[in-house]
Amino acid sequence: MVVVNKIFFFLIFILVLLKLNIGNSSQILDYETEQFIQSIIKDIKKVNNINKQFNFKIIKNDSINAFVDENNTIYITSKLIESCKDYVALLSVLAHEIGHIDKNHIKQRKLKIKKTENINNLSNLSIIASSVISQNTDLLPVLSLSAANSAESFIVFSKDQEREADYYSLQTLKKLELYSDSIIELLKLIEKKSIEKGLTREKNKVNSHPYFDERIEIINYLNEKNNSSFDINKNTKFKFIQSKFIGYNSNNKRLNELDNDYKKYASAILTAKNGDFSKSLKIINELIKKHQNNFFLLETKADILFSYGYIKEAIKFYKMLNNKFPNNIYIQVRIFENTNYENLTKEELDNFFADNLNLIKKFYNNKKIVLMYIRLSELSNKNEWNSFLNYWIKKDDKKKLLIEDLNKFKETNDKDLLKLIELIYKDYK
Repeated sequence: MVVVNKIFFFLIFILVLLKLNIGNSSQILDYETEQFIQSIIKDIKKVNNINKQFNFKIIKNDSINAFVDENNTIYITSKLIESCKDYVALLSVLAHEIGHIDKNHIKQRKLKIKKTENINNLSNLSIIASSVISQNTDLLPVLSLSAANSAESFIVFSKDQEREADYYSLQTLKKLELYSDSIIELLKLIEKKSIEKGLTREKNKVNSHPYFDERIEIINYLNEKNNSSFDINKNTKFKFIQSKFIGYNSNNKRLNELDNDYKKYASAILTAKNGDFSKSLKIINELIKKHQNNFFLLETKADILFSYGYIKEAIKFYKMLNNKFPNNIYIQVRIFENTNYENLTKEELDNFFADNLNLIKKFYNNKKIVLMYIRLSELSNKNEWNSFLNYWIKKDDKKKLLIEDLNKFKETNDKDLLKLIELIYKDYK
């Protein structure tokens, strides 16, 4: 797992710093979790006959939450993953957010705002929309009083959408023949946290979500409590992922609530963070021996080794896992950044350059990767690549680069470089 943060232990796992407009949250990059969430989304799409793709981001945040932004990207907090009793609870939340997208709620919200009086510019529109969608009312004070009042009207308008998304989620569970008390337990936990923060029923009147007892009543009414399709193997995968999150986030309270090997897994990570390398390695080795088909335990072991400076040993595990999961780009980055390519032959350099092109295309704003590719292009005599990447990394105003200069680089005959330039142009135009 890679948590993009500034805490010392996590500096080891930094790949790319992504600033998000949700307080101090930062993105978590973890292949195992991403693949698991993709599998859940696939199930939701299948029973609802959805063909479009859904983008999501996992963020490190202490709120039990998930929400959709204006671009229909689903945000999932680490605390939500930590707090779900089983995978069904997480699936129900994701189905709710997908319901917002499938029912076109974001577009409806934008249209509602555009029709509202006293909102005369796009900056206010953007602030209100992001505040409502993310439930971040801290943004509202920057607006004029009239615009803030309009925002409150907009929140009331979205209560019906929240109910519709609730129904969508529960109908999805019904189609999947899934039911779990974990959904109600999650809602009760969120209610408890909300009350602790002062969100009473009266204050909830300006919140877009229906109050908790109403939502629980809907769950009890619509579901037949048929758990015949509950996937034990899928839940085991989820519980290991959850344990990993609890370990990395130093959640001692949740650790004590875990059972057996899940508790050991979280403990192995937490013990490593607390400085006891030997004990941590002993625990993780025992788990690897017992769960030989869970290759992600090996990745965690490699992360622990790497964090304590055993780079060569860690890279051996990463390379083995890279063969098993060739699409795990975060492992590929770790291998790429720790390969000594200065003494490679011309053929080896060309192969290394070509094999990692997907990294420069995905992380073209990552200074370390760009600098490595500049050096690789020098060693490989790829002058066009060297010229473009040097120009790109030195340009402070990226958008200005695209407007004034990018077209001249499009004259290249190098198809891979052209793809990179076109990708950057698409992202920045």
